[in-house]
Amino acid sequence: MSPTDSKPDVAALMELMRSFNETSERLQRSHDALQSRVAELTRELEEKNRELARKSRLALIGEMAACLAHEIRNPLGGIQMWASILEEDLPKDGEPRLTLDKMMRGLRGLDRLVEDMLDFARDIQPQRRTCDLSEILEEALMGAERALAEKKISVVRAFTRPLPFQADPALLSRVFANIAINASQAAPEGGRLEVAASRISSRLRVTFHDSGPGISAEALPKMFTPFYTSRSRGTGLGLAIAHRIVEAHGGTIAGANHPGGGAVFTVDLPEAP
Repeated sequence: MSPTDSKPDVAALMELMRSFNETSERLQRSHDALQSRVAELTRELEEKNRELARKSRLALIGEMAACLAHEIRNPLGGIQMWASILEEDLPKDGEPRLTLDKMMRGLRGLDRLVEDMLDFARDIQPQRRTCDLSEILEEALMGAERALAEKKISVVRAFTRPLPFQADPALLSRVFANIAINASQAAPEGGRLEVAASRISSRLRVTFHDSGPGISAEALPKMFTPFYTSRSRGTGLGLAIAHRIVEAHGGTIAGANHPGGGAVFTVDLPEAP
C-alpha cells in the first residue's frame, strides 16, 4: 500500500471521531436535560404528596372538630339558658353579678370557639357572582373597624375602584376582616396598616402590610395550622378558615416578614373560576 492510499483512511477516521464526539456531546446534553427534568418532577411529586397529606390531616381534624363542636353545643346551650335566667334575676351590681358576668364572658368565648370549629369543618362552596373587590375590602375594614380603632391604627388604602371579578363576597370579606384584625393585634398602638390590591396577569393580588414586629420563625410554618395561635386569646382557627376559603376560590394565601419591617399577608385570586 502506498503512502497516498492511507490518506483517505485517516480522513475517514478523523470524520468518524468527530461524528462520535458530536454524538457523545448530544447524548450528554440530553442526559443532563433528562436528569434535570427528573429532579424537577421528583420535587413536584414530593410537594403534591405533602399537600395531599396536609389535606388528609385537615379533613381528619375537620371531622374531629365537628364531632367535638356538636358534643359541646348541646350542654353549652343549656348552661347559657340558665345563665341568662340568672342574669335577669340578679341585681345589677354586687359580687354575684360580677361573678356571673365573668361566667357569661367565658360562655360567649366558648360559643365562638364552637362556631369556629363548625365553620372549619363545613364544606366550603363559594357562591360566585360578579362583585367589586374594592367594596369587599371596604366591608372587611368596617368589620375590623373596632379592633383597629382600639389600637388607633391608621389604614392606608392602596387600591383603585372598581376591581370587578367573580367570587363569593361574603366569604372573602371574612378572610380580609380576619387578616385586618390579626394585623391590629400585632401592630403597636398608633400603628399603620396598608391594604393594597392590583391585577397581576390573570389574577388579583391583595396585600395587608402592618407595622408590627413581624412573624416569628416559629410561627411562620404554622400560621395556617388549625388551633395554632401565638396569642393568649384566640382559637387559632381564623387563619385556618381563611386558608380554606381562599383555596376554595382557587387562590393562595401566604404570610411573610416584609423587608421594610412588619408582616405582610398576600392573597392571590384567579379572575375566572
